[in-house]
Amino acid sequence: MQQSAYETLYSLMETSFSRISSPEFYDRILAGLDDNNDIRALCNLMLGKLIVIDPEEVTRRLDAIAQSYRKVLSTRLKEGAVKQELEKQEEANKSVLRVSVLLAEKTKTTIQAPNTGNATTGVMVHSQNPVWHQYWEWVNKDFDRQLKALREETKDS
Repeated sequence: MQQSAYETLYSLMETSFSRISSPEFYDRILAGLDDNNDIRALCNLMLGKLIVIDPEEVTRRLDAIAQSYRKVLSTRLKEGAVKQELEKQEEANKSVLRVSVLLAEKTKTTIQAPNTGNATTGVMVHSQNPVWHQYWEWVNKDFDRQLKALREETKDS
């Protein structure tokens, strides 16, 4: 039942966004980021579209998004987890990282590459989103290999 509610939100966003843009809509999407994988995947799709059609509101909510995404990426499965659980977590991480890259690019979040001083993404740091900035630095440090793979996928498509 809950998944159908999020599917309805997605459909409404696609067809009637100008009439539904509201704090409650974004609150539901943020709540969905802490839900199960299927609902989180729908919310990630919505964020990917919203950063294009309503970048100001998404930017205002980057800190909350970062908190939810950090939880997902910090999830450690129990030793002896079955292959299906490992694949599910890997796909969840990949989805979060893919949207994180998109959000960083669209909001021009930068980090300094270690020991070089070179910015790796965008041109400006949003000081109004300190949690997002810390999250983005952490992702670039701890998930560098996965980010490179995602960027290569994007180039190839």
